[in-house]
Parts: sequence; structure tokens; C-alpha cells
Amino acid sequence: PVNREELFSYDVIMLGDVNPDLISDLVMRNLVDFVDRPGKGGSLILVAGPRQYMPWAFRDTPLARLMPIELSGIRYPDPSVPIAEGFQMRPTQFGLGRPAMQLGDTPEQTRTIWENLPPLYWLLETPDLKPGAKVLAEHPTRRGHDGRPLPVICMQYVGSGQVVFHATDETWRWRRRGGKVFCARYWIQMIRY
Repeated sequence: PVNREELFSYDVIMLGDVNPDLISDLVMRNLVDFVDRPGKGGSLILVAGPRQYMPWAFRDTPLARLMPIELSGIRYPDPSVPIAEGFQMRPTQFGLGRPAMQLGDTPEQTRTIWENLPPLYWLLETPDLKPGAKVLAEHPTRRGHDGRPLPVICMQYVGSGQVVFHATDETWRWRRRGGKVFCARYWIQMIRY
């Protein structure tokens, strides 16, 4: 919504790999206020993608300060090189404690579901997090310069709101091999969270 009052009637806004030139500076400032407003901050879900707008093209916009990642260290996959090897996103202990990440009825069932979801391929490398940011899920083998696993999903609180960042836009792949219910469950739970 362009209108500030209409925007503030929402609880969650999702912003994908969209060109920031299509969003006015006023709308971006309103999104910052939407998340950061005292007493009832909203939630913002950011999803990176291969068009390379989110997050890099937002580095000089008001939204940059909301992101739980440091933009200086990000690295996009080379679009000219096919990605042949997939990966299973691995929830962290912190992530497994969040309702959005609980895909099963028990902790054991949830772990089994995560281990058996179809693999993802595209990942924006975001090795550096801002202070206070928490990792919900990480890459099982790829590591940043500090030796820690690369985050796939991370979040941080901003004011009385929160921002969740997805370093991949490929959760749609989970719909394969019977995972459709888990893809839907994840996104419904993430939006509610």
C-alpha cells in the first residue's frame, strides 16, 4: 500500500527480488516506520533472488538499516555458471525453537521433515550478520570467512517489529516429492510468526 494508514493496518509485508526504482522513497520510509513504530511494529519478510535487486540494490535506501545482514560482504552466484549441486537447508537450534520452523508435530518429526525436503540450489552468500541478528537456518556445508555456516534464513528485531531475510527464493522447490504441504505450512507459519 502507498497510503501510510493503509500500510499500518497490515501485520506482515513481504518484499522479494524487486527493483527498488519501482518503490518510491516515501513508501520505503513508510516501510521502515511500519517495522520500527513504537508499541506495534510490523514484520517485514525480505527474499533475495537471482535478479540481484534484493538486497544489494537496496543498499542506499532507507530499507538497508532494517536488514539483518551486512551488505558489504554479500556474494551472488555467478549467473553464467549452472548450479548443479543442491543443499538441504539446516535449521539451527534457535530456528527450531521458532514456530515458523516447526514443520512436524514433534521435534523429531520436524527434524526428519527438514532432512527430507527437496534440495535448494540458489543461495546468496551473506556471511556477515548485524549485531543482534539470529540465524534460523543455515547451509549444511558452505562456510563464511569466519568459519561459521552461511545463513539461509536470519532475522532481527527492529524497534517493536521484526525483519526476516531469506537468502534464497527457492522454497518453491519443496513442493516436489510430496513436500507441497510443508512448503505451505512453512510460509503460513512464517507469516503468522
